[in-house]
Amino acid sequence: MTHGPQIRRVVTGHDDRGHAVILIDDTAPNTFSSPTIPGFGAAVPWLSGHPIDHVTDDDPVGEGSPVPTFPRAGETVFRIAEFPPDSAYPEGAKDAIFDEIDGRAEAADGAKHSDGKHFWFHRTDSLDYAIVLEGEITLLVDDGEATLRAGDVAIQRATSHAWSNRTDRVARVAFVLIGTEPMSADEIAQQRRNLALRTSR
Repeated sequence: MTHGPQIRRVVTGHDDRGHAVILIDDTAPNTFSSPTIPGFGAAVPWLSGHPIDHVTDDDPVGEGSPVPTFPRAGETVFRIAEFPPDSAYPEGAKDAIFDEIDGRAEAADGAKHSDGKHFWFHRTDSLDYAIVLEGEITLLVDDGEATLRAGDVAIQRATSHAWSNRTDRVARVAFVLIGTEPMSADEIAQQRRNLALRTSR
């Protein structure tokens, strides 16, 4: 990943006496900038495996480190993404986006109930915290939408969703993705029905 958003990151840790120290103060080295979609890019300041490492000084997103697009169960990815206006996306944007970020399966799963409303629809096995840092962006789900502005947050719970920038400037959003056990929307729906049956008895 190269040439994406320039994000300063400060990472703390411990020394051999157990004192808290600043381990890293630099620009996040692991970035992405789309070669086909002007203004679309991201930086990954940190990620964690399972279990989380508080002991070593290892930098999991150092230059050249592989960074998963979506975390597995128990893992996390902290990403800051920049979304250009929808008008900046070329014809065939869906194919370009999901090929570039290795998200073809997530796109197929997300499109299941969206009726083709937006090219960004996808679904992940994760709990995502989204914080809008700059601009305005609309969160779309199968049966609804909400427009978010700087300071607003969204909690995305393994749902099919898309991000639509209907303005004329880039929106910057911070995401913390927490990987969860894989479960399809149909499986979630069945568990909800089962729970409703049990509680109604």
